[in-house]
Amino acid sequence: MQCSQCGQEVPADAIYCPHCTGERKTTDRQVINGGIRGGLIGLAVGLLPSLLLLYFFGAERGIKAIAFIVPAVSFTTGLIVGLVKAKREWK
Repeated sequence: MQCSQCGQEVPADAIYCPHCTGERKTTDRQVINGGIRGGLIGLAVGLLPSLLLLYFFGAERGIKAIAFIVPAVSFTTGLIVGLVKAKREWK
């Protein structure tokens, strides 16, 4: 089988081209940890505006929903960014 990027011969059971990526020293666990770290940072960033909304406006008129949605969205965004960043740093 040939790599579509570099055109060199690649073993049939290879997931990545060893010529393009080199030896993969980053483990899947490190990628998962990067995603978790990104998710926690996103959660912390999302909790701050939520807590401020609840503090200034109280828990009335749907503010509760906003206060719970913001951290969930920021956690998900952070998780995705963390996974992508960790995957790009594979060595």
